[in-house]
Amino acid sequence: MDLQVTTPMLTLLSHRRIHIEISSKCTLKCPRCPRTELKPELVNREISLLEFQRAFTADLLAEIDEITFCGDIGDPIYARDFLDIVRYIKASRFDTHLIIVTNGSYKDTAWWIELGEMLNNDDTVTFSVDGWDQESNEQYRVNSNFESIINGAKALRANSNCIMNWSAIYFNFNEKEMGHIQHLAEHLGFDTFEAVNSTKFDGEYLVNGIDPLKPSPMYTVASGKYRVTRSPISDRGGNRTLLRRYPTKATHPWARCVNGDKEMFINVDGLVFPCPWFNSGYLYNDFVEKHRDRISIKTRTLKEILADPVWEELYTRFEVAPLDICKLKCRDAQ
Repeated sequence: MDLQVTTPMLTLLSHRRIHIEISSKCTLKCPRCPRTELKPELVNREISLLEFQRAFTADLLAEIDEITFCGDIGDPIYARDFLDIVRYIKASRFDTHLIIVTNGSYKDTAWWIELGEMLNNDDTVTFSVDGWDQESNEQYRVNSNFESIINGAKALRANSNCIMNWSAIYFNFNEKEMGHIQHLAEHLGFDTFEAVNSTKFDGEYLVNGIDPLKPSPMYTVASGKYRVTRSPISDRGGNRTLLRRYPTKATHPWARCVNGDKEMFINVDGLVFPCPWFNSGYLYNDFVEKHRDRISIKTRTLKEILADPVWEELYTRFEVAPLDICKLKCRDAQ
């Protein structure tokens, strides 16, 4: 399959980056996660190995440079076929850059060893951990298991040369402990550490006029997009950062998908979106409701979906009537 396309909306595919929500399963109950707030119908679903192989043939995978496994409502490591899917990708093209984002809980060391042995030194595993022990981490990552996280990180480090990244969101309970958390990450052999400034404070989260999780103002973001500050904490982390390695193209005044600044997203139901924000569930999306059957890899091939004129309709809407999510995350967030 030739991924080089010429229509304005589909220039995002020329970057050969895809973000896949392989699973909507999760063991955690984070209070400000869409999974908890929206209680979506897609909970406890996953994309199977067979479905993945139908959508991503070996020939197609050979042309894709980067695949991110993350999600809005699930954690990729809980997909039943996740290790088999990683194995299939690496058999098709070993140097495909994999980015895996997880909370890291409840997998045994054998699982992490098996994953680590398949990854190369350009692949990245991000552990999203906001605390320094069970009590602190569970203040937001409810139902996480800190011991299994640490054991998993140790097993991965001992069996893989992949990039390991520790990601922590600023909250009131950890803002003064970020140095301590970073030191723990260094001790465990992580390569990079990122501190995340979130937008999800105040408003509906107020309890008697106070947000119980909100950190100091310097560690929050008013609206729009969260902010990430990433630092190397190993010699390798300085040389192999997690910064995107793909050029952007300023062909649109604000649409980040068109400019190559956001990757194509496939959710756990197989729906193809121009970016991971596109159908988060917080804002109504009439485009998805109207065209659901035309943009699903479970009913059409990916090639058919990408060639569909529906994307030109969306591009036109950028100019005349952009969706609320596009205005929030891109047009009004410049």
